[in-house]
Amino acid sequence: MGVLLAAGLISTAHAGAFLIRDQSAAGFGMAIAGVAAGDVLSYSFWNPAVLATVRDFEAESDLTAIFPSFDIHPSDATNAFQDAVGGTSNSSVDVGRSAYVPASYIAYPLNDRVTLGVAINSAFGLSTLAPDNWAGQVYSRQSEIFSLNVTPMASYRINDMISVGAGVQLEYFRARLSQAIGVEPDAPSALLRATDDLGVGFNLGVQINPWKGITLGLGYRSSISHDVNGSLDVSGTSTPAKTTLDTPDVLSFGIRQEITERFRVLGTVEWDHWSKLGELPVTGPGGVPLTSLKLDYRDGWLYSVGAEYDYSDTLTLRAGIGYEVAPLTVENRDTRLPETDQFILSAGATYKYNERITLDASYLYSMGLGDGDIDLTEGNPRYLGVPFQATSDLGVSIVSVALRMKLGK
Repeated sequence: MGVLLAAGLISTAHAGAFLIRDQSAAGFGMAIAGVAAGDVLSYSFWNPAVLATVRDFEAESDLTAIFPSFDIHPSDATNAFQDAVGGTSNSSVDVGRSAYVPASYIAYPLNDRVTLGVAINSAFGLSTLAPDNWAGQVYSRQSEIFSLNVTPMASYRINDMISVGAGVQLEYFRARLSQAIGVEPDAPSALLRATDDLGVGFNLGVQINPWKGITLGLGYRSSISHDVNGSLDVSGTSTPAKTTLDTPDVLSFGIRQEITERFRVLGTVEWDHWSKLGELPVTGPGGVPLTSLKLDYRDGWLYSVGAEYDYSDTLTLRAGIGYEVAPLTVENRDTRLPETDQFILSAGATYKYNERITLDASYLYSMGLGDGDIDLTEGNPRYLGVPFQATSDLGVSIVSVALRMKLGK
């Protein structure tokens, strides 16, 4: 049971799409359509070549509030099993937790061709919480994943047509996960604490203006390998445990087309390389193998289109729609993040207060598609000897605001 418990805790630390896209209030106003081809400082998260569009010493601070609803509804078979073993409540639960995601950017043009910048983001994260006594407690109670990414960047404008950019990612990663060690009410928890000192990656990008009125952008964020060390605490006993997590590569393509001087349409295709999370070896003291987990994620995709309209010289309006293909299916979906494919709607605005200060605000709603079946039964690599079947409903509201300031003369 100890090996199975360790496997369950560590596998779910990497389950689901814990990539955070909430990095730009302006971008979220159009479902991040066209951000790799855009001209707002925070779009440099997706494409460092965006820095070439910054012509003044500029800073931006974004704050995003996430209000998720992840409702899990146990099946009749799961409820019958719980009743038979004198287990926990059969009620549906909402495991979603509100979260706040800050992001900061600064850029300084050295000359007409070179611009330097720094971005501070949380690129990966997860926060879910279920009651202590619920039907799926042996698979999850609390889940917290936190990361902090600092990325120094530079762009170079080759000519009026082509700009390129590159950066170095420095990332800290931390996880805290708990689950029950039995089906009975008030069963004690097992807790996994895991941290990584520092992981290093890079990002690259290019923007091209093939003719007047159109911009194409391509940005790449590399995978970062984290050697995660920590402990598994069960009933007062702490056992060292470690594994290696490679975050997914992210490739973003954007297009921005001016229809008139005031109206633009945009589009994004984003690929998230989640399929690289296949087998995950877990080791204890002395490198002794505890288990080998076959996660079998599939790649994630995001498709979005949007538009922005300059209503006046001081006000720009935005809207967008998107469709996300989640990396999770019934084969690998679990109770920590019961994600499904999603349909996305967003709207936003930018207000230019004066020549130095600009304000952004946006609202995005993401709605899960399908029943989000969870099937933790024999044959599933995450099965811990307690059958759990359920359906899930997903809905996420996101509010984002930003302040952009020109700091130069």
